[in-house]
Amino acid sequence: MTAATATPPVLVGTGTPLLGEVIAWACPGVSVTHPALVAALEAAGLDAGVARELAPRHAFSRACRRLSEQRIIRPVSEDANAVRFQFTQESRDGDKFEYTLETMLTLDKQTGTVTCELPGLATLAQEELDRCIAARTGSDITRVVQKLFERQADLFPIRPQGGCYFVAERHAAFVDKVQELMDRVAGRLLRFPVPAGTQEGDRSVTRAVADGLAAVVAEHRAAVSQFGTDTRDDTLRRAAERIRTTKFKLAAYAEYLSGEKDRLDRAVAEAERELREKVEKITATPAEAATV
Repeated sequence: MTAATATPPVLVGTGTPLLGEVIAWACPGVSVTHPALVAALEAAGLDAGVARELAPRHAFSRACRRLSEQRIIRPVSEDANAVRFQFTQESRDGDKFEYTLETMLTLDKQTGTVTCELPGLATLAQEELDRCIAARTGSDITRVVQKLFERQADLFPIRPQGGCYFVAERHAAFVDKVQELMDRVAGRLLRFPVPAGTQEGDRSVTRAVADGLAAVVAEHRAAVSQFGTDTRDDTLRRAAERIRTTKFKLAAYAEYLSGEKDRLDRAVAEAERELREKVEKITATPAEAATV
């Protein structure tokens, strides 16, 4: 592109209103202890309850990634108290693989204690399990951030694969807290303000918000289509509540939706109608359907 045909830059000065910001975060190589993550959440003024303890059963699944070198680990039985795993040694003899039973290992689901007949392997498994119970990876922190946004704000993907999101300006204070959290756990949060009044910026924000809400409505309709006579009443009520919440969001984001709001309103109304019809069919009681 030559200087003669280049689009002149949009000048954004102090006091320019913002639609919001595009954010992306990453936690490459991050590993923190669970207590450290809880402390970071509390220091940032965020809900520490999103950082739950990792159950021994799930932690052992992570430990198996290291323990499975040259062996195959499979659960063979489980009850309320323990899970038993078979460790099978894998070896190669010429052009064939051979498999030999190495040991059976038992994991106590309540205490996280590992027992097996090979003391060395039991010690290694216990050490790796304890490490996985204590450590929180970058993926764990990403899930924590996503849970925080689910409770406090909305993330609208700006690319089909996710990873980059638009967040409305009204949530800037909350994003500040997430920024502090990421700084405390050695993660990164990138923030790109989106000023109001630029043609492409306004259009892109409208599309991101509209597409995000349309995807939510589509999820509602897909869920309703799967309901049948065995669907519980509380499931139906949760579906109705989620649809009502989406209606509130459509009103809250009306300023971003431009000409898309009417289309989305109709889609939500259709989801409500489908739910009422499905409830009537399940219960054969129109009055009860109206209540739901």
